[in-house]
Amino acid sequence: MNYANNGTHAVLPNVVPGGRALVAAWEPADAAEAAFAGPLRRALDGPGRFSMDSEIVRVRIDSESERETWHGWKPSAEGTEPLVKEEPMVAIVHGILRRGRLVEFVRNNVHAASRAAHHPGHRGSIDISSQLPYEHTSISLWKTYDLAQDFAYKKGGHASAMKHSVKEKTHRVGVFLQARPLVCTGTLGIGQTPFPQLPEARRAGL
Repeated sequence: MNYANNGTHAVLPNVVPGGRALVAAWEPADAAEAAFAGPLRRALDGPGRFSMDSEIVRVRIDSESERETWHGWKPSAEGTEPLVKEEPMVAIVHGILRRGRLVEFVRNNVHAASRAAHHPGHRGSIDISSQLPYEHTSISLWKTYDLAQDFAYKKGGHASAMKHSVKEKTHRVGVFLQARPLVCTGTLGIGQTPFPQLPEARRAGL
């Protein structure tokens, strides 16, 4: 994982030394609490820790995607209410590039990241590189769903990059998730809590 938000404020993300991220999906919620009370408890330590719980509200699998699962897990938004424009939002994008598409992806991503860095709705982001340099997962936090839509689809770096990706079929696997943040602790490296209106995350009663 690169340092939180570095990729939105610099052309070359600071990947060495990198950070660590744990992203997990749980069903039901008490299973997550039990896990954090057990072997995952050590993941709670550290002054720079950021924790957030969210529920998935929308799942989109690219039409060109070679699989509908994320390393064996099939995301689902069943039973959740869609976001309204005033709600905070978390966007999770997972993709695996096709060979030979890396340079154009990096070039387009620089412009998309720059737009995020200066967008009033952006509340922080991380990029997790599962298998460098082709497999990446980005998690970005947005003040409201409405502002996230503005970033994604209004004229600018992200909209151009997204259109190029779809037109040129640059990814062989693509998964997009929208999530509703429920609790949040920490600043994700930007010096302020991204969602001050939310209660703090509780890990095994801590």
